[in-house]
Amino acid sequence: MVEFIRRRGVADEAAQCAYSAGYFVEAIQILHSWMENQAQSLLVLVGAVHFDAKQSDTWDLTDTVGFSTCAKVLFILNQLTKPEYEELTELNQMRNKIIHNLYKEPYEVRYEGVPKSDYDKVFKRTLEQIYLLTNKCEQIIE
Repeated sequence: MVEFIRRRGVADEAAQCAYSAGYFVEAIQILHSWMENQAQSLLVLVGAVHFDAKQSDTWDLTDTVGFSTCAKVLFILNQLTKPEYEELTELNQMRNKIIHNLYKEPYEVRYEGVPKSDYDKVFKRTLEQIYLLTNKCEQIIE
């Protein structure tokens, strides 16, 4: 018998629960995954609504488009303003830096870790950008 792992609850609540429990990697990964999902959803909707693409042809294919590429395409298609695109790109870079620095072990130097204030800043700003992407998706289908 195959056992499956499936998400439970709403992503922002799951991320907040992980954060509150001290599971900072899980919390930021949940947010990043959700942000990527919302960007991919926006791309599918733009294709379907503005370019008559069939969702049945593009839905699963869009899952193969990574976050950075998806943000670039949305900017090129004028679905993200330049400041929105730059914010999403910066957040992605900051998240990568945090994740990589959590496990950093410099030679002969005591490493304290990632400042919580830096983490909190990325966490909060990522949530704001997810809601922006979600709002853009909702505006297309209204």
